[in-house]
Amino acid sequence: MVYLNDSKWWIITYNMSDMAISPVYKQPPITEAVIGVNFVNEVSESDLLNLKSKFSQHYPNYQLVENLSFKVELGVGDDNKKTANTDIAQEIGHRLSTANMTELLVILPKSIVVSQLAPYPGWDSFFKRFVRDWKLLKHAQGFQPIHRLGVRYINRIDIPCDTPIVEHEKYLNIYPNITGKYGPLTAYAVQAEVFMGDLECRLTINSAVVPSPILNHASFVIDQDIAREINVPQKDDDIFALIEKIRFRKNDVFESCVTNEARALFKHDN
Repeated sequence: MVYLNDSKWWIITYNMSDMAISPVYKQPPITEAVIGVNFVNEVSESDLLNLKSKFSQHYPNYQLVENLSFKVELGVGDDNKKTANTDIAQEIGHRLSTANMTELLVILPKSIVVSQLAPYPGWDSFFKRFVRDWKLLKHAQGFQPIHRLGVRYINRIDIPCDTPIVEHEKYLNIYPNITGKYGPLTAYAVQAEVFMGDLECRLTINSAVVPSPILNHASFVIDQDIAREINVPQKDDDIFALIEKIRFRKNDVFESCVTNEARALFKHDN
């Protein structure tokens, strides 16, 4: 428990083992869904501007993205004195969105990210949009070797509560196992990584207490990222097939992380 203080149109063939049956929810707790592709080589600034122009037909809103990264290397000089070299890199990209700000596209020199914010319209709509944007990218840029292909889903579980103690164990199957000798948890954050050999993908899953946007509720996040960085498919059919397989696996992972009490909050149809 946690104590809260005051503060398909693309036809692909699958093995049945890949297609675990998942429940259908009237109100899935998805706050953001992401499909991301990282490339081996950078795209030039002029090519990025060209992509921005082409994508603007689907995403009229625009925001410049500036990412700064710092790398510090410690060493010892010839005079045996400690030295520190700082390398600062700047990455310029473009963030585009639809008029209602729920459909996002981020294009960076070495990656493209297709994102869907709540309300989530369903996988078919989301995946169809990715295929559309991917084809537009390929048409504008041609073939670009892929380094990483991943799918990320962020779910927020909102639990009604009228007391400061929330028995999150009734709703979630992922949380830290800490003795109650010193009292209930006031917050937690856990991360786990698993290599899924059959998909050749790495699962990174995070769960944590987050401030609830709903009065008299406690909120918990289940954030999972499934990505492949070895033997990454390069052909469109293979890319789409892997993304679909990851989709079924991420559903299975989510179902493993929640209990029936949590499912009841999503208004399970079945």
